[in-house]
Amino acid sequence: MKSNKYFIILFAVAICLTACELMFIEEPGNSPVAVFENFWQSFKDDYAVFEERNIDWDMVYATFRPQISTATSDEDLFEILTRMIAPIGDGHVAIMAAQYGAFDANKYFQERIDDALFDLSLIKQNYLDESEKVEGTKFVYGKIKSHNIAYIYFDEFRADAVKLDNMLKDFSDVNGYIVDLRHNNGGDVSYSYSFLGKFTQEDKFFLRSKTKNGRGANDYTPWFNWYLKKQNPYIDKPLIILTDRYTVSAAERMVMAAKTLPNVIIMGDTTNGTFGTKISRELANGWVYSYSIQKVEMFDGKSYEGIGLTPDAWVKNHNQEVHQGIDRTLQHAIDWLK
Repeated sequence: MKSNKYFIILFAVAICLTACELMFIEEPGNSPVAVFENFWQSFKDDYAVFEERNIDWDMVYATFRPQISTATSDEDLFEILTRMIAPIGDGHVAIMAAQYGAFDANKYFQERIDDALFDLSLIKQNYLDESEKVEGTKFVYGKIKSHNIAYIYFDEFRADAVKLDNMLKDFSDVNGYIVDLRHNNGGDVSYSYSFLGKFTQEDKFFLRSKTKNGRGANDYTPWFNWYLKKQNPYIDKPLIILTDRYTVSAAERMVMAAKTLPNVIIMGDTTNGTFGTKISRELANGWVYSYSIQKVEMFDGKSYEGIGLTPDAWVKNHNQEVHQGIDRTLQHAIDWLK
Protein backbone atom coordinates (compact mmCIF):
# COMPACT_ATOMS: atom_id res chain seq x y z
CA MET A 1 0.00 0.00 0.00
CA LYS A 2 2.80 2.38 0.91
CA SER A 3 4.52 1.65 -2.38
CA ASN A 4 1.34 2.50 -4.30
CA LYS A 5 1.06 5.81 -2.44
CA TYR A 6 4.68 6.55 -3.11
CA PHE A 7 4.19 5.86 -6.81
CA ILE A 8 1.15 8.12 -6.94
CA ILE A 9 3.09 10.93 -5.25
CA LEU A 10 5.99 10.60 -7.67
CA PHE A 11 3.59 10.53 -10.62
CA ALA A 12 1.87 13.69 -9.39
CA VAL A 13 5.21 15.45 -8.93
CA ALA A 14 6.27 14.45 -12.46
CA ILE A 15 3.07 15.90 -13.89
CA CYS A 16 3.58 19.15 -11.97
CA LEU A 17 7.15 19.46 -13.18
CA THR A 18 6.09 18.82 -16.78
CA ALA A 19 3.32 21.38 -16.51
CA CYS A 20 5.73 23.90 -15.02
CA GLU A 21 8.13 23.37 -17.89
CA LEU A 22 5.34 24.01 -20.37
CA MET A 23 4.10 27.01 -18.41
CA PHE A 24 7.47 28.72 -18.20
CA ILE A 25 8.67 28.31 -21.77
CA GLU A 26 10.79 31.35 -22.44
CA GLU A 27 9.15 33.87 -24.75
CA PRO A 28 11.15 35.81 -27.34
CA GLY A 29 12.84 38.88 -25.89
CA ASN A 30 12.13 42.43 -26.99
CA SER A 31 15.71 43.59 -27.48
CA PRO A 32 16.60 44.62 -31.06
CA VAL A 33 18.62 41.43 -31.56
CA ALA A 34 15.86 39.19 -30.17
CA VAL A 35 13.17 40.89 -32.26
CA PHE A 36 15.27 40.53 -35.41
CA GLU A 37 16.01 36.86 -34.71
CA ASN A 38 12.35 36.08 -34.00
CA PHE A 39 11.18 37.92 -37.13
CA TRP A 40 13.69 36.18 -39.40
CA GLN A 41 13.12 32.72 -37.87
CA SER A 42 9.36 33.02 -38.15
CA PHE A 43 9.63 33.58 -41.89
CA LYS A 44 12.21 30.79 -42.12
CA ASP A 45 9.85 28.33 -40.44
CA ASP A 46 6.50 29.27 -41.97
CA TYR A 47 6.75 31.37 -45.13
CA ALA A 48 5.68 29.20 -48.06
CA VAL A 49 6.82 30.82 -51.30
CA PHE A 50 10.51 31.75 -51.03
CA GLU A 51 11.28 29.56 -54.04
CA GLU A 52 8.51 30.98 -56.21
CA ARG A 53 9.65 34.50 -55.42
CA ASN A 54 13.37 33.76 -55.84
CA ILE A 55 14.32 34.77 -52.30
CA ASP A 56 17.37 33.34 -50.49
CA TRP A 57 16.31 33.94 -46.88
CA ASP A 58 19.61 32.73 -45.45
CA MET A 59 21.39 35.34 -47.55
CA VAL A 60 18.97 37.94 -46.19
CA TYR A 61 20.07 36.96 -42.68
CA ALA A 62 23.75 37.19 -43.62
CA THR A 63 23.15 40.66 -45.06
CA PHE A 64 21.10 42.23 -42.29
CA ARG A 65 22.09 40.48 -39.05
CA PRO A 66 25.44 42.35 -38.80
CA GLN A 67 23.47 45.61 -38.88
CA ILE A 68 21.68 44.81 -35.61
CA SER A 69 23.07 45.31 -32.12
CA THR A 70 21.77 46.03 -28.63
CA ALA A 71 22.21 49.72 -29.44
CA THR A 72 19.97 49.65 -32.54
CA SER A 73 17.13 52.14 -32.18
CA ASP A 74 13.50 51.17 -32.77
CA GLU A 75 13.36 53.42 -35.82
CA ASP A 76 16.46 51.83 -37.35
CA LEU A 77 15.22 48.33 -36.53
CA PHE A 78 11.87 48.96 -38.23
CA GLU A 79 13.64 50.35 -41.29
CA ILE A 80 15.93 47.29 -41.45
CA LEU A 81 12.98 44.88 -41.22
CA THR A 82 11.22 46.69 -44.05
CA ARG A 83 14.31 46.41 -46.24
CA MET A 84 14.47 42.69 -45.46
CA ILE A 85 10.95 42.01 -46.76
CA ALA A 86 10.78 44.55 -49.60
CA PRO A 87 12.34 42.24 -52.24
CA ILE A 88 9.74 39.55 -51.52
CA GLY A 89 7.03 41.62 -53.19
CA ASP A 90 4.25 39.51 -51.66
CA GLY A 91 0.93 41.29 -51.19
CA HIS A 92 0.47 39.34 -47.95
CA VAL A 93 3.82 40.38 -46.45
CA ALA A 94 3.73 43.50 -44.29
CA ILE A 95 4.89 44.91 -40.97
CA MET A 96 3.04 47.45 -38.84
CA ALA A 97 4.12 49.57 -35.87
CA ALA A 98 1.99 52.20 -34.17
CA GLN A 99 4.77 54.78 -34.21
CA TYR A 100 5.99 54.10 -37.78
CA GLY A 101 2.88 53.05 -39.68
CA ALA A 102 2.61 50.09 -42.03
CA PHE A 103 5.00 48.84 -44.69
CA ASP A 104 3.78 46.56 -47.48
CA ALA A 105 6.30 44.41 -49.32
CA ASN A 106 4.19 44.64 -52.48
CA LYS A 107 5.10 47.79 -54.39
CA TYR A 108 1.55 48.37 -55.67
CA PHE A 109 0.16 48.52 -52.14
CA GLN A 110 3.13 50.43 -50.73
CA GLU A 111 3.54 52.99 -53.52
CA ARG A 112 -0.12 52.98 -54.67
CA ILE A 113 0.95 52.64 -58.30
CA ASP A 114 -1.96 53.38 -60.68
CA ASP A 115 -4.29 53.53 -57.68
CA ALA A 116 -6.20 56.47 -59.12
CA LEU A 117 -7.07 54.58 -62.31
CA PHE A 118 -10.04 53.02 -60.54
CA ASP A 119 -12.77 55.34 -59.27
CA LEU A 120 -15.99 53.83 -57.96
CA SER A 121 -17.71 57.21 -57.72
CA LEU A 122 -17.08 57.71 -61.44
CA ILE A 123 -18.82 54.40 -62.18
CA LYS A 124 -21.79 55.24 -59.96
CA GLN A 125 -22.22 58.63 -61.55
CA ASN A 126 -21.53 57.91 -65.22
CA TYR A 127 -22.33 54.26 -65.84
CA LEU A 128 -25.10 53.00 -63.56
CA ASP A 129 -28.82 53.56 -64.06
CA GLU A 130 -30.03 55.69 -61.15
CA SER A 131 -33.41 53.94 -61.06
CA GLU A 132 -31.78 50.50 -60.64
CA LYS A 133 -28.73 51.31 -58.53
CA VAL A 134 -28.22 49.69 -55.13
CA GLU A 135 -25.40 51.21 -53.09
CA GLY A 136 -23.31 50.58 -50.00
CA THR A 137 -20.14 52.14 -48.66
CA LYS A 138 -17.95 49.47 -50.25
CA PHE A 139 -20.11 47.86 -52.89
CA VAL A 140 -22.46 48.79 -55.67
CA TYR A 141 -24.57 46.84 -58.13
CA GLY A 142 -27.16 47.72 -60.71
CA LYS A 143 -27.77 48.03 -64.44
CA ILE A 144 -25.61 49.87 -66.92
CA LYS A 145 -27.28 52.98 -68.35
CA SER A 146 -29.09 52.39 -71.64
CA HIS A 147 -27.90 48.77 -71.80
CA ASN A 148 -29.42 45.52 -70.61
CA ILE A 149 -26.26 44.61 -68.67
CA ALA A 150 -25.86 44.02 -64.92
CA TYR A 151 -22.81 45.27 -63.02
CA ILE A 152 -21.44 44.60 -59.53
CA TYR A 153 -18.43 45.84 -57.57
CA PHE A 154 -17.35 45.00 -54.00
CA ASP A 155 -14.01 45.69 -52.40
CA GLU A 156 -13.53 42.39 -50.54
CA PHE A 157 -14.97 38.89 -50.26
CA ARG A 158 -16.92 39.23 -47.04
CA ALA A 159 -20.56 40.04 -46.32
CA ASP A 160 -21.06 42.15 -49.45
CA ALA A 161 -20.00 39.26 -51.70
CA VAL A 162 -23.40 37.61 -51.20
CA LYS A 163 -24.69 40.33 -53.53
CA LEU A 164 -23.30 38.20 -56.37
CA ASP A 165 -26.29 35.90 -56.06
CA ASN A 166 -28.62 38.83 -55.42
CA MET A 167 -27.53 40.34 -58.73
CA LEU A 168 -28.46 37.15 -60.58
CA LYS A 169 -31.92 37.16 -58.97
CA ASP A 170 -32.57 40.88 -59.41
CA PHE A 171 -31.34 41.02 -63.01
CA SER A 172 -32.25 37.64 -64.45
CA ASP A 173 -33.43 39.16 -67.72
CA VAL A 174 -30.19 40.94 -68.72
CA ASN A 175 -28.03 40.00 -71.70
CA GLY A 176 -24.82 39.65 -69.69
CA TYR A 177 -23.00 40.35 -66.43
CA ILE A 178 -19.93 42.32 -65.37
CA VAL A 179 -18.19 41.46 -62.09
CA ASP A 180 -15.62 44.13 -61.22
CA LEU A 181 -12.73 42.70 -59.15
CA ARG A 182 -10.46 45.69 -59.59
CA HIS A 183 -9.13 46.87 -56.21
CA ASN A 184 -10.59 43.80 -54.53
CA ASN A 185 -8.68 42.91 -51.34
CA GLY A 186 -9.72 39.25 -51.12
CA GLY A 187 -11.24 37.54 -48.08
CA ASP A 188 -13.47 34.45 -48.05
CA VAL A 189 -13.38 33.18 -51.63
CA SER A 190 -16.13 30.59 -51.06
CA TYR A 191 -18.75 33.26 -51.77
CA SER A 192 -17.70 33.37 -55.40
CA TYR A 193 -17.77 29.64 -56.11
CA SER A 194 -21.55 29.17 -55.83
CA PHE A 195 -21.91 32.17 -58.14
CA LEU A 196 -19.50 30.85 -60.79
CA GLY A 197 -21.01 27.37 -60.43
CA LYS A 198 -24.13 28.68 -62.14
CA PHE A 199 -22.11 29.35 -65.29
CA THR A 200 -21.00 25.73 -65.81
CA GLN A 201 -22.80 22.43 -66.46
CA GLU A 202 -19.98 20.29 -65.10
CA ASP A 203 -17.59 20.35 -62.16
CA LYS A 204 -14.24 21.98 -62.93
CA PHE A 205 -10.85 21.44 -61.26
CA PHE A 206 -9.25 24.87 -61.03
CA LEU A 207 -6.44 24.89 -58.44
CA ARG A 208 -4.60 22.95 -55.79
CA SER A 209 -3.05 24.19 -52.55
CA LYS A 210 -0.89 22.96 -49.69
CA THR A 211 -0.25 24.67 -46.38
CA LYS A 212 2.84 24.89 -44.18
CA ASN A 213 2.44 22.60 -41.17
CA GLY A 214 5.96 22.37 -39.71
CA ARG A 215 9.26 24.18 -39.44
CA GLY A 216 11.09 22.12 -42.05
CA ALA A 217 11.46 23.40 -45.60
CA ASN A 218 9.30 20.55 -46.92
CA ASP A 219 6.75 20.41 -44.10
CA TYR A 220 3.40 20.89 -45.85
CA THR A 221 0.00 19.31 -45.81
CA PRO A 222 -0.78 17.10 -48.83
CA TRP A 223 -2.00 18.93 -51.93
CA PHE A 224 -5.73 19.68 -51.77
CA ASN A 225 -7.63 19.86 -55.07
CA TRP A 226 -10.25 22.58 -55.45
CA TYR A 227 -13.26 22.05 -57.74
CA LEU A 228 -15.84 24.48 -59.03
CA LYS A 229 -19.13 22.66 -58.46
CA LYS A 230 -22.00 23.15 -60.88
CA GLN A 231 -25.00 24.94 -59.38
CA ASN A 232 -28.63 25.38 -60.31
CA PRO A 233 -30.02 27.13 -62.17
CA TYR A 234 -27.51 27.07 -65.03
CA ILE A 235 -27.03 30.51 -66.61
CA ASP A 236 -26.17 30.48 -70.29
CA LYS A 237 -25.14 34.12 -70.56
CA PRO A 238 -21.79 35.83 -70.98
CA LEU A 239 -19.88 37.03 -67.92
CA ILE A 240 -16.97 39.48 -67.93
CA ILE A 241 -14.66 39.79 -64.90
CA LEU A 242 -12.58 42.97 -64.62
CA THR A 243 -9.14 42.84 -62.98
CA ASP A 244 -6.19 45.08 -62.19
CA ARG A 245 -2.93 44.92 -60.24
CA TYR A 246 -4.92 45.37 -57.01
CA THR A 247 -6.95 42.21 -57.63
CA VAL A 248 -5.42 40.04 -54.93
CA SER A 249 -5.69 36.82 -52.91
CA ALA A 250 -9.25 35.41 -52.85
CA ALA A 251 -10.16 37.59 -55.82
CA GLU A 252 -7.36 35.93 -57.80
CA ARG A 253 -8.67 32.51 -56.84
CA MET A 254 -12.03 33.51 -58.30
CA VAL A 255 -10.21 34.45 -61.49
CA MET A 256 -8.49 31.03 -61.53
CA ALA A 257 -11.89 29.35 -61.27
CA ALA A 258 -13.37 31.63 -63.93
CA LYS A 259 -10.59 30.73 -66.36
CA THR A 260 -12.04 27.20 -66.59
CA LEU A 261 -15.34 28.52 -68.00
CA PRO A 262 -15.75 29.10 -71.76
CA ASN A 263 -18.46 31.78 -71.41
CA VAL A 264 -16.39 33.94 -69.06
CA ILE A 265 -13.89 36.57 -70.22
CA ILE A 266 -11.24 38.12 -67.97
CA MET A 267 -10.64 41.73 -68.97
CA GLY A 268 -8.37 44.48 -67.66
CA ASP A 269 -4.82 44.30 -66.28
CA THR A 270 -2.76 41.44 -64.80
CA THR A 271 -3.70 40.51 -61.22
CA ASN A 272 -1.40 41.07 -58.24
CA GLY A 273 0.13 37.58 -57.99
CA THR A 274 -0.58 36.84 -54.30
CA PHE A 275 -2.54 33.64 -53.75
CA GLY A 276 -1.74 31.84 -50.46
CA THR A 277 -3.53 32.05 -47.14
CA LYS A 278 -2.19 34.85 -44.89
CA ILE A 279 -1.51 34.80 -41.16
CA SER A 280 -0.50 37.62 -38.82
CA ARG A 281 1.81 37.51 -35.80
CA GLU A 282 3.02 39.88 -33.11
CA LEU A 283 6.61 40.56 -32.12
CA ALA A 284 7.65 40.97 -28.47
CA ASN A 285 7.82 44.75 -28.91
CA GLY A 286 4.21 44.94 -30.11
CA TRP A 287 4.83 45.22 -33.84
CA VAL A 288 2.56 43.09 -36.05
CA TYR A 289 3.61 41.36 -39.26
CA SER A 290 2.03 39.03 -41.80
CA TYR A 291 3.01 36.53 -44.50
CA SER A 292 1.74 33.70 -46.71
CA ILE A 293 1.80 30.10 -45.46
CA GLN A 294 0.45 28.36 -48.56
CA LYS A 295 1.47 27.29 -52.04
CA VAL A 296 -1.14 27.53 -54.81
CA GLU A 297 -1.00 26.13 -58.35
CA MET A 298 -3.57 26.68 -61.09
CA PHE A 299 -5.24 23.84 -63.03
CA ASP A 300 -2.39 23.99 -65.56
CA GLY A 301 0.06 22.90 -62.84
CA LYS A 302 1.82 26.28 -62.69
CA SER A 303 2.33 28.73 -59.84
CA TYR A 304 1.58 32.35 -60.65
CA GLU A 305 2.92 33.62 -57.34
CA GLY A 306 4.69 36.92 -57.95
CA ILE A 307 3.53 36.87 -61.58
CA GLY A 308 -0.23 37.29 -61.57
CA LEU A 309 -2.94 36.11 -63.95
CA THR A 310 -3.08 37.74 -67.35
CA PRO A 311 -6.49 38.75 -68.70
CA ASP A 312 -8.00 37.40 -71.89
CA ALA A 313 -8.35 40.98 -73.10
CA TRP A 314 -5.79 43.49 -71.80
CA VAL A 315 -7.33 46.92 -71.21
CA LYS A 316 -6.02 49.60 -68.87
CA ASN A 317 -7.51 52.93 -67.86
CA HIS A 318 -5.77 56.20 -68.66
CA ASN A 319 -5.43 59.06 -66.17
CA GLN A 320 -6.65 61.67 -68.62
CA GLU A 321 -9.78 59.65 -69.46
CA VAL A 322 -10.53 59.05 -65.79
CA HIS A 323 -10.44 62.82 -65.24
CA GLN A 324 -12.92 63.08 -68.10
CA GLY A 325 -15.26 60.58 -66.45
CA ILE A 326 -14.37 57.61 -68.67
CA ASP A 327 -13.55 54.13 -67.39
CA ARG A 328 -11.90 52.59 -70.46
CA THR A 329 -11.87 49.05 -69.03
CA LEU A 330 -15.55 49.07 -68.07
CA GLN A 331 -16.48 50.70 -71.37
CA HIS A 332 -14.66 47.95 -73.26
CA ALA A 333 -16.64 45.32 -71.36
CA ILE A 334 -19.93 47.10 -72.11
CA ASP A 335 -19.07 47.37 -75.81
CA TRP A 336 -18.20 43.66 -75.94
CA LEU A 337 -21.46 42.63 -74.29
CA LYS A 338 -23.50 44.88 -76.60
